[in-house]
Amino acid sequence: MRQTANLPAPSHSESALRSLAELFPNATPLRISILVSVAGGKGHLLEESTVIEFGTSMMVFFESRLPLELADRLHLENSDRSLGTDAVVVAIRDGAGHKAIAARFVAEVRHWIIQG
Repeated sequence: MRQTANLPAPSHSESALRSLAELFPNATPLRISILVSVAGGKGHLLEESTVIEFGTSMMVFFESRLPLELADRLHLENSDRSLGTDAVVVAIRDGAGHKAIAARFVAEVRHWIIQG
């Protein structure tokens, strides 16, 4: 008889991110820690550490608590700075306390883990 483990159901925010990524058939699961920066009101810079959970050759998917809206321009950077690029928010799904974000790179990213 096959043994099964009781796995916890994905949280609402994980489900929101997964369902958003599933709209893009080439999305691949990843785990890349990044710093997301976006210009806030009155010239203030808003920043948040998060994790890219899915990606394609031109897009990334992550959760955020920042007040992001469609068409917002972001800067994404990882800790070793091998990724340092701008992206634009192209889709948002509300999760529990987080937003699931899909962002498209504004230019080709050299040395990106997923090639098109």
